[in-house]
Amino acid sequence: METVKNTETLTFEQAMEQLELVVRRLDNGELPLEDAIPSFLDGLEYIKVCQEKLNKAEGKLAMFRDGRFEIQ
Repeated sequence: METVKNTETLTFEQAMEQLELVVRRLDNGELPLEDAIPSFLDGLEYIKVCQEKLNKAEGKLAMFRDGRFEIQ
């Protein structure tokens, strides 16, 4: 079972794709417990990456909305 090594360079889309793979592996119910737990923890890391990327994008959109950001 491979664990998450470096999530800093992942795009939102890459993290979502990896999360979907983890969910599929867990949903099929065929992973032994010793593989399921690390997979679950990997999924949590991918969720964290996605949430951070979404929060960052939301902050940028709020700056545009509030007029605090100018396009150069």
